[in-house]
Amino acid sequence: MRKTNKVVRISYSGGLLGIFFGSARGKLEKVLEEHNEDGWNLAEVIADNPNLLIWGVRAVILTVTLGLWTLSTGYLLILERPTRDASDKIGYDKV
Repeated sequence: MRKTNKVVRISYSGGLLGIFFGSARGKLEKVLEEHNEDGWNLAEVIADNPNLLIWGVRAVILTVTLGLWTLSTGYLLILERPTRDASDKIGYDKV
């Protein structure tokens, strides 16, 4: 049986609004529940590593919004689900 992979990016809100109203756990659970209903399983979680340009954009947004909001570092979720291809025969088990 073959597997199909999918990458999903989860981003959080930063700044004061993200601290008081953001729920990392709630957002992660919501995304996983939606994909689990479609048959996807979580295979791996990778922390998103922003580059220098992203850090600069975040600093500008924080300055403009007076520290209320900015983009925050998120995660990349690697999801997988089994797919049946033409070589898989019903009734035969592969060893």
